[in-house]
Amino acid sequence: MTELDTELLEKEQPAPARVHHGALAVARGPIRPDLIRDELLAEIFAATVAHAPHAVAMETMERKLTYAEVDHEAAAIARGLVRRGIGPGDVVGLWGARGPELLISQIAVAKTGAAWLPFDADAPLDRIDISLRDSEAKALLTSETFAVKARGAINAQVVTEVDLIDRADQTQLDPRKAGATPDTPAYMIYTSGSTGAPKGIVITGRNICHYLRSANETYKIGKSDIVFQGASIAFDLSMEEIWIPYLVGATLFVATPTVMGEAEALPDLMEEIGVTVLDTVPTLLSLMPRDIKSLRIIILGGEACPPAIAARWSKPGRAIFNSYGPTEATVVATVAEVRPDEPVSIGGPIANYTCYVADEANNLLERGVEGELLIGGPGVARGYLKREALTAEKFIANPFDSTGNDPILYRSGDAVVMEADGRIAFHGRIDDQVKIRGFRVELGEIEARLADQPGVSQAAVVLRNDDGLDQLVAFLVADKGAALDAKILRAALRAVLPPYMVPSRCENREVLPRLPSGKINRNALKKEPLTARVAAE
Repeated sequence: MTELDTELLEKEQPAPARVHHGALAVARGPIRPDLIRDELLAEIFAATVAHAPHAVAMETMERKLTYAEVDHEAAAIARGLVRRGIGPGDVVGLWGARGPELLISQIAVAKTGAAWLPFDADAPLDRIDISLRDSEAKALLTSETFAVKARGAINAQVVTEVDLIDRADQTQLDPRKAGATPDTPAYMIYTSGSTGAPKGIVITGRNICHYLRSANETYKIGKSDIVFQGASIAFDLSMEEIWIPYLVGATLFVATPTVMGEAEALPDLMEEIGVTVLDTVPTLLSLMPRDIKSLRIIILGGEACPPAIAARWSKPGRAIFNSYGPTEATVVATVAEVRPDEPVSIGGPIANYTCYVADEANNLLERGVEGELLIGGPGVARGYLKREALTAEKFIANPFDSTGNDPILYRSGDAVVMEADGRIAFHGRIDDQVKIRGFRVELGEIEARLADQPGVSQAAVVLRNDDGLDQLVAFLVADKGAALDAKILRAALRAVLPPYMVPSRCENREVLPRLPSGKINRNALKKEPLTARVAAE
């Protein structure tokens, strides 16, 4: 496992910051040393099992599972993984359909002290294989149905519950004794990479355990809550959606693929179950046909929150939070409580996090001036797996006056303005990275895949909002004499990219607009009229 190269960081440390006069663009969350603990994810779950074994941990439309029952099943799978030599420092891929079994497998990996690497159910096999090879994963843990697809196509050993469970084995599991510490990787997330290959972000037990406690100081989810679990485990928003309930002993209503495919029926279903907490992206909320009376907390993240959404869902007795955070800072770094009569912002840092706004030379700016958001605190990850140069570029030694709790800052690449009152307004990306459906996407990776297709001379992809809907649109220039078929191109992309990275539309052009520098003029492409959609698309 590649550690954060501190020696390299020291060499790459930027020059001391030039401090401007006036109110500086610095914000610090509440200082809460009590939230920084020597603990592992498996220990957080075990503590809830110990004091509330009969509380319902997970339910679906068909069944309910108590914390003790979930713990029993997860331990049986974990023992099978340990028998195969898996433990702290190792990586196990997780792939399967939504459901309790996938979440139980996640707990099982935590019990071994290893890190899990999650994949969306619709992820292409070659992308899964690339990530497993890059992370040197020991195994891919999946279901019997998915194993049929994976075997022969995946380099790592493919294992299922059936392969792992031996009821006669009652060995005690102790990831600490096996060598796990809070600084051992707990999970990895592979995000889109500008070079065309995904890159791995390593999150430690210290990063995520602190985050769960820090975030819930704001959200205040309690043991009596029923939390809707609808996010893919490949999306790190799922970590707060799943593990904050484990922390407090709440219940997860685990949505199946069928449930998630029927947005219009969700309000009725959630009210029937009594769901009190919904953690989702604004896009899903916008698809709901009506209010859900049982909700007392709504947490929004993953993409910008339109003011109309906030106004529509606000009501007395309900708290709505707009959250922001890159995976590199562990799920969420800033939160704002949304009120219908106020502008929507990403708020300020949660407990023990810090935010700075700087220019491209890492000079601290004044409030009211747009710059790049830099994030510090216990949630800042150790860096990118096997990407020392990129790690040194994005994770920098803190050049600003500090309390000492944020020695490393993550350069987010997000353009923001810190207002006079300390609230942070999100202004988009300063590079070619975008978010869609809550997933972070490098447009360059999609463009690289398009450029590999026969007949494509040039490709540019932009995120557009047309008729209130965010969508990726590809603009293409064909090779001389070639004819590009959007249906064929999109099918080819679906074979190598996750569904959320496949452009909704492909537009053919004679030339692409360019800036004086020669770069593609993405702003112009965002405004270009689109051709009529072809029925086949």
